[in-house]
Amino acid sequence: MHGPQRSEEALRAASNRLWHEYWMLRCAARVRTDDRVVGHALEETFALHALNLEQFLYGGANAECDPDLVRAEDYMGARWPELRPERTPLLEQILAWAERRAGPVCHEADAADEPRGWTLVQASFEIQRVMDTFISNLPRRLLGSSWDIHYEGGDR
Repeated sequence: MHGPQRSEEALRAASNRLWHEYWMLRCAARVRTDDRVVGHALEETFALHALNLEQFLYGGANAECDPDLVRAEDYMGARWPELRPERTPLLEQILAWAERRAGPVCHEADAADEPRGWTLVQASFEIQRVMDTFISNLPRRLLGSSWDIHYEGGDR
């Protein structure tokens, strides 16, 4: 664990922010627009949420520097690195693109506008694959109220 042990109540509260990150990533991926400005805004939204989820799922560059950051290991301890899917080449491409798209202005900033070879929907499925592993192995008592989804015809 990278920071102090958190209570189940604190983990449930933090999981609501995780839901927000995950849900916004999925929504940004699915909105279609012909407006170039809105398209760029959706891509940047997707990039920010992808980087936040990467930080949560894989640790990211700042994880050891900030003990207040919530990580999947806070929920599952040493089990998570054993359960977590390896980064695929596609996931690496997605995260590199997200860093360029949401990062600071630099000399190669135009690289974020180059054709990707994948869509945001495909990218969301790649991240969802890792999130599904996390959620399927997480005790439900650690999920906050945002995760209480009711579908037509039944409950979760």
